[in-house]
Amino acid sequence: MADKRRAHRIAEKIREVVATLVLHSADERLGLVTITAVTVSSDLRHAKVYWNITGDEQKRKDAEAAFKKAAGYYRKELGKTLTIKFLPELKFFYDDTLDTMDEVSRLMQKAGL
Repeated sequence: MADKRRAHRIAEKIREVVATLVLHSADERLGLVTITAVTVSSDLRHAKVYWNITGDEQKRKDAEAAFKKAAGYYRKELGKTLTIKFLPELKFFYDDTLDTMDEVSRLMQKAGL
């Protein structure tokens, strides 16, 4: 069981490495992707990588497929950087925070607030 500070440090390192890999990716489906956050389980065996993309629903689905296909590659590359006993299994999740904020803003404008 890792303490919270260590888990946070590892999560930030994962975010940095994955963001750099996405930035330099040859896969055009990941061209407009931003890695927004990473959370790591307390045993450091699982990591949730949250991402967002600029574009429509089809671009989101394409990016989701690209992440699913490349998860093993990202984990392998992460192993070259992280020096921990077990590499976490990476799961990629679409971060809908910006979509929610846009919807709330649209509803507030509609209500005249």
